[in-house]
Amino acid sequence: MTTNSFAFFDLDHTLLPVDSSGLWAYFLISKCSDRKQEFERRQKQFDLDYFNGVLDINQFMDFEMHLLSLFSRAQLEEYRKEYIATYIKPNIRPNAVELVQKHKEAGDKVVIVTATYRFVVEPIAKLLDADGLIAAEPEEDADGQFTGGWLRHTFAQGKVTAVEKYVADRGGLETLKSSSFYSDSINDLPLLSFVAEHGGTAVGTNPDKFLSRIAKQRGWKILNLFQVEEPTYEEVVEKTP
Repeated sequence: MTTNSFAFFDLDHTLLPVDSSGLWAYFLISKCSDRKQEFERRQKQFDLDYFNGVLDINQFMDFEMHLLSLFSRAQLEEYRKEYIATYIKPNIRPNAVELVQKHKEAGDKVVIVTATYRFVVEPIAKLLDADGLIAAEPEEDADGQFTGGWLRHTFAQGKVTAVEKYVADRGGLETLKSSSFYSDSINDLPLLSFVAEHGGTAVGTNPDKFLSRIAKQRGWKILNLFQVEEPTYEEVVEKTP
């Protein structure tokens, strides 16, 4: 059995200096003229809960999937092109790309592990030249339209479950001994701990204050790639044609 090694990366504020999930949500909200204020208020509360490590992932996923289902797949495809060009491409940082390439050159498979759902992050993973993607999965109907439901989340402990399943057919948990996971967020403590407990390398990357403290206590590596940015809803609206 061939043994693989993986470099697992969180996405937002880890490989990107911005929150791709929040930017996409605010971008879609800017298109919802009749319920814009309501959706903006709810999204801001979810943002705050995430930062404080108390996000209710089920409520958040329900909200995100409902927002997604308000638009046709054709509309969403066009919106995504605009969103990637406006918010993501300008925020691809050379040092993040170099880090990814360094792992690939060392023979690691680079896998992005994000709580954001696949439709949003798939093109971002391609831009970063990742080998694999683990993401939340929206539910689609037979015509490819989003139903408002979801199949799985990949938040907090959900990332552990997804990574464990991912490596099961790729060498098993033994692969984690030569693998690493990079993240900025205290919400990723379960997966950081899981990788470290199996002999891998946990790296607090642009860590928030909660994760920074724990990383120092546990002797984990700390890497500061860049300063993270938090665009407001108003800034998103201003940029949106």
